[in-house]
Amino acid sequence: MAAVSRRTFMGGAAGAAAAASLLANLPQAEAAGPRKKASLDDVEHVVILMQENRSFDHYYGTMRGVRGFADRAALRDVVRQPDLLRLDGGHLLPFRVDTSKVDGQDLGDLLHDWDTTHLAWNGGRYNQWILAKSEMTMSYFDTGDIPFHRALASAYTICDHYFCSIQGPTTPNRLYHWTGTIDPDGAAGGPATANPPDYQPVYSWTTYPERLQAAGISWQVYANDEVGDGFVGDYGDNPLWLFHAYHDALASADPVKRQLAERASLRTAWKPDSGLGQNVDHVIAQFAADCAGGTLPAVSWVVAPYGYSEHPAARPVDGQAYVQGVLNAIWGNSELAASTVVLINYDENDGFYDHLPPPVAPDGTPQEMLPAVQPIYAGLPPAFGPPTPIGLGPRVPMTVISPWSRGGWVNSQVFDHTSVLRFLETWTGVREDNISAWRRSICGDLTSCFDFASPDPTIPLLPDTAVLRRAADANESKLPKPSPPPLGQQVAPTQDAGPAPARAVPYQPNADLAVDGGAVTISMANAGSAALQLTVYAHHLLGVDASPHDVAPGASASASVGRDVLTGAYDIDIHGPNGFLRQAAGNVTTPGVEASLDLAGPRLTLRNGSRHAQTVRVTGGAELNVPAQGTASVGIATDHGWYDVALTLDGHTAWSRRFAGHLENGQPSVTG
Repeated sequence: MAAVSRRTFMGGAAGAAAAASLLANLPQAEAAGPRKKASLDDVEHVVILMQENRSFDHYYGTMRGVRGFADRAALRDVVRQPDLLRLDGGHLLPFRVDTSKVDGQDLGDLLHDWDTTHLAWNGGRYNQWILAKSEMTMSYFDTGDIPFHRALASAYTICDHYFCSIQGPTTPNRLYHWTGTIDPDGAAGGPATANPPDYQPVYSWTTYPERLQAAGISWQVYANDEVGDGFVGDYGDNPLWLFHAYHDALASADPVKRQLAERASLRTAWKPDSGLGQNVDHVIAQFAADCAGGTLPAVSWVVAPYGYSEHPAARPVDGQAYVQGVLNAIWGNSELAASTVVLINYDENDGFYDHLPPPVAPDGTPQEMLPAVQPIYAGLPPAFGPPTPIGLGPRVPMTVISPWSRGGWVNSQVFDHTSVLRFLETWTGVREDNISAWRRSICGDLTSCFDFASPDPTIPLLPDTAVLRRAADANESKLPKPSPPPLGQQVAPTQDAGPAPARAVPYQPNADLAVDGGAVTISMANAGSAALQLTVYAHHLLGVDASPHDVAPGASASASVGRDVLTGAYDIDIHGPNGFLRQAAGNVTTPGVEASLDLAGPRLTLRNGSRHAQTVRVTGGAELNVPAQGTASVGIATDHGWYDVALTLDGHTAWSRRFAGHLENGQPSVTG
């Protein structure tokens, strides 16, 4: 079957200005009031739009209130990446693609396969992005470059700990999104770590739409049915084409069986290009008609053509127009606007950099490990090498749009693509058995993004994407292509100042460190209601990977890290979700002063195991005198629950401690 796919259409998006989007620039007005229940039962429809190949920092690293470029708890040196090509320090900082000065609408895609993404990850150290992906990995957009997306996220809820599911390309991530797995055991056509040929049956495990079908819950995949210039079709982004069950349904003469294929948007032939692909309203006509007619199913997956997918060789401005068209189709029906959740995410990061390392499955985790080297294309000889985590993969954007997520919120709970299925599970009661126990433990179900007791049905004023497209068309042939900054002209990225309202997260991590002879013992705990991962970085041990430790709610864990055998030095960081950080440096010969933080105060306690009194200086210059063989304690200040305190020890410059994080009380807060 001939169709535009990711391997047959890779050219840049071009073309004339589009017709105005359906109901573009709706005035701010109230939709029909929601039902009286303050619960998930208020949701009647879920619409899911997965776009292509953008990392979180690439799109939102400069946005106010998120874990972006100003992240105070960032992994050490991760923002400046090693770059052997640079003679101005040997590092490259993130650099802006200013679309008013360069043609940043067509960046071209970077390497984003299993091997290079694991290379960038580098055992959790996240310091090989340029080696793996090229210097363009460090490019990013600011508000002026993607104004519609920024305005939309600022009006609703953005998730800044949402990761793609696999350190790999499009199809495996979309398989997690639609089915909860890539079949790592190879029982049904997997493991899927590369992109197989589009539209051909490869896999035979059960998908989530099949489970909805069996449960009698309405669903539909919406995708254009033409083949042509890239602004029509589905770009191979509907992974249900890859399953035998759907092809069997398509070939069936039984209309009941055939319904599975029809709902999945499979077809025996494509229509010719209508020439109307530049008109978003034409491309989403079936979806818009169902919205207007009140026949939208319970669950909808919307699949964009290549030109609207935001793939890096396509234009973000066209993707913004497509998103606006989908939203306006919903908002044009007041009852639908008051009862619908829209989830907009991205399948993977392409090769674009992100600074926040993902949680990864610890060694030996069932259904979460594969050999280190995987085939570049499906069907090549078997993989080899020691086991390595499948995921989670790099952070990608997720915007949650509904009357119950309005208000410019930031949600910092850990999610991945299976979280969308988990949300559908919670809402419909239909379970996806393919999701591994580890993902269910570490990743949330998105329900923390909503406040059903306080809906806000107003529709925000948003930039008119038809105007943005016309401006991009006018500039496309006039502007030079983007490139990294010249030598000596790097500028550190900045982030819009100020906090944002933050949803409560279900974590309350803590960690203490104690030096005992030749090792450092780390005690970790989680007083929250959900499992979390704490990752230990031993910076003094060259070549040692980061060490992930999962801590169940109400549980504890421990780890031991050896000192530098030559010098006795140690230099350890512990990172966790939502800005959690513990740092400890020193030497095993340093007097035995240890520090711990009681989160109930919060109160800092110091214990001096030496035979002499010691003076510890706390953030801000305050002195704390700790008697020999004694203790001292002090309360620490917080700001909306955020704390960040550093300690030094008089007479011992190598000794330092830092405690940073957030005190959770189950209530909304602000970002730090």
